[in-house]
Amino acid sequence: MLLGVAIPTSVAITNILIISIVLFWFIQLDFKRKIKKIFSVKYIIYLFGLVFLYFLAIFWGDHHNNAFWQFQRLALLFLFPVFLTIDLSQKTIKYAVFSFLTTNFFAALIALSINYDLFVSFYDLFLNIGNKASISAFLTYNYHNILLSLSAAISMYLFCNIKKNIRYLFLLFIIVYAFSIFTEAGRAGHILFNISSLFYIYYYKKSFLKIGAVLLGLFLFQYSIYNTTNTYKERINSTTHVIKNKGIELRTDQKDPRYMFISESLKRIIKKPVFGYGTGSFGTIFQKEVVHTYNFTEKTTPHNQYLYVWFEIGIFGLILLLMIFYDQIRELLKTEEGVHKALLPISFLFLMLVDSYLFIFTLTITYIYLYIIYSKIRSE
Repeated sequence: MLLGVAIPTSVAITNILIISIVLFWFIQLDFKRKIKKIFSVKYIIYLFGLVFLYFLAIFWGDHHNNAFWQFQRLALLFLFPVFLTIDLSQKTIKYAVFSFLTTNFFAALIALSINYDLFVSFYDLFLNIGNKASISAFLTYNYHNILLSLSAAISMYLFCNIKKNIRYLFLLFIIVYAFSIFTEAGRAGHILFNISSLFYIYYYKKSFLKIGAVLLGLFLFQYSIYNTTNTYKERINSTTHVIKNKGIELRTDQKDPRYMFISESLKRIIKKPVFGYGTGSFGTIFQKEVVHTYNFTEKTTPHNQYLYVWFEIGIFGLILLLMIFYDQIRELLKTEEGVHKALLPISFLFLMLVDSYLFIFTLTITYIYLYIIYSKIRSE
């Protein structure tokens, strides 16, 4: 429950809570039962295989400058077996869901207040961060938008399935989430919200008239946002221009960084498709070999999880990554309301197309938190 509040608001508090949970897990002992449970789940075995391959990849390639950073991120994945083997009551799980949705609701309200100059950002007031536009309520705009989109998907399910009056609270959540998402710059959140909306419109289709009305409402909402806010309009216009002009940015003659990362990564992957260039090599190789205005560092990623894994540890690493999510989808589909739950790993598979989100703290913890909830919760 406390994690549901901490994840959308504070990396520091989230870290403290995670350390406390892990310590509690060790103090509990009962390792025989835990190990048996862990190795009965296939995706955990694939996860261990992925981490082991990253360890082996230290021994090939010439550039491992970022390996320590990689292993720090990989360590987060071990929270899967920890959370998997913790016994949680259904009441605790439901409180965990509600705390996550409610915290993101208030984060959305705060972000909207800042965007419309009704509230001064904490970061601007106390920390004097120069680029305040990159911060929403508590997180950077891209992470903020993704958490709100995931919250919106859960709220859509609850609104469609709960028959009590509390369902209208979730409708209010969806509306506030939507306004905040589309007044921020995070394109992944925009797309994810639309994917979830279209899924639930199709899944709960009652009549062509109702489908048409909801689709029209969704279009008119985004059209009005496009015409009244510069942020969403700029994102749509710049993305459209890049697509139409084969990767050339709107305001420069340079290739869009994401296009550049895809093309330059694939050029090198083709040369070493089986084993890759070794753990922690991506940023250093791009620093040495690629000419672009983008500021490459050792921690640079290709903004694509699949290319990142394939580049560093080869095709077997990519297969293991895909197998983790394949098995998670398969496991969720076996549970009650499995089609709705499977939307979570499917959404994360999409997110990994646009950034290396499996190695980003906030998004990794969010995914683990929600996946464990989805795998353990039972419908009433």
